[in-house]
Amino acid sequence: MRSAIQPSVPAIFRIFKFVSLALLSILSTHSAISQTLPENYEFSLGITYEISSGKNGSLKKGEQMGMWFSKGDYTGMESPKQKGFFMVMDLKDQKMITFMTDQKMAMIMDLAKMKQKMQGQVKEENPNNVKVTKTGKSETILGYKCEQFQVESDDSQSLVWMTTELGSGMGNFAKSLAAMLETGSKPIRFPSMKGMENGVMLRMESTDKKSGNLSRFEAISVSKDGKIMATSGYKVMAMPGM
Repeated sequence: MRSAIQPSVPAIFRIFKFVSLALLSILSTHSAISQTLPENYEFSLGITYEISSGKNGSLKKGEQMGMWFSKGDYTGMESPKQKGFFMVMDLKDQKMITFMTDQKMAMIMDLAKMKQKMQGQVKEENPNNVKVTKTGKSETILGYKCEQFQVESDDSQSLVWMTTELGSGMGNFAKSLAAMLETGSKPIRFPSMKGMENGVMLRMESTDKKSGNLSRFEAISVSKDGKIMATSGYKVMAMPGM
């Protein structure tokens, strides 16, 4: 399990830009390798999170990120500022697929190969050093009752508010976000969610013990209408070397 340290908020959105620029570069050189995808990626629940960060109790609101939960081993992600892009983290096949919805093109990156390239850049920690405690406190967020958990590791302390009224999906969420954050030239770590897989996170506050920096992920909207990402008609390619 990765160490639960403070993620750099802007880094999350650099991933979207990195992948989109890489796709455009591949398309211009025609060096991509053709790939196939499932007919559909189906999502049952969507949550938009607002991400804030700061120090000494002063938080500055930042970007927003949309997460889409599924009953399968994949999670969808989108950024309101990156229009026309939709990302799927397929944990079963260990693929990250970025769809350019306006151009009907998609690029596949191999997560296993990316992890090999990043080996040694992200510190592994002993899972026994991560302590998850249910605090007994509860709060209603967006109309859903949430139980509070405390997650403590050598590097950070986090408070997480989980609800079971929206089903489950926290396990895939954490694994997908961690996989995305560990991509790129400056990989970073996402707090461990061990023991909280059966539920959906509506808020997280994570404090880095060394710097005192605080980040907050908080749900600002919930969509239960579902979403289908149909892959028919997309030109699908794999990033060379990935």
